[in-house]
Amino acid sequence: MTAAMDRDARGSTPAVVPLEITRACCDAMIAHCRAESPLECCGLLGGRPPRASSFHPLPNVAPQGETRYEADPVAVIEAVRSLRDEGMEILAIYHSHPRWEAVPSRTDLETNYWGEMPRIIVSLLADPPEIRIWRLDPKSFEELPWRLVP
Repeated sequence: MTAAMDRDARGSTPAVVPLEITRACCDAMIAHCRAESPLECCGLLGGRPPRASSFHPLPNVAPQGETRYEADPVAVIEAVRSLRDEGMEILAIYHSHPRWEAVPSRTDLETNYWGEMPRIIVSLLADPPEIRIWRLDPKSFEELPWRLVP
């Protein structure tokens, strides 16, 4: 899934439609990040574009869990099946930065296996945590808009 696009009034420059994250999903994502700290955690948000309304925490199976994350592949398949059964799709992938800002690391860029899928980073440096969403490329990143909805 790529970020939803709309044309501007002139019909030329594509604009990114902001991802909408329900308060329940956002609260669950933050709780998951806090519960797993000091390890990085990861998961999926699903729904029907542009609204993420389904939360899927995934086990981090990375050997260096304090500085890396790797979602358990079996859990990813189960989450995708669950979303498909509900008529939904993956809208974003999230992971935490327990000790760093909510900005993609070099490792995040190098290990982006999901293409243009929005990537949420939750930084636990502040309270409340900082949440930012990115589109990653092997050598760069672009911040994407989002909004919290009831």
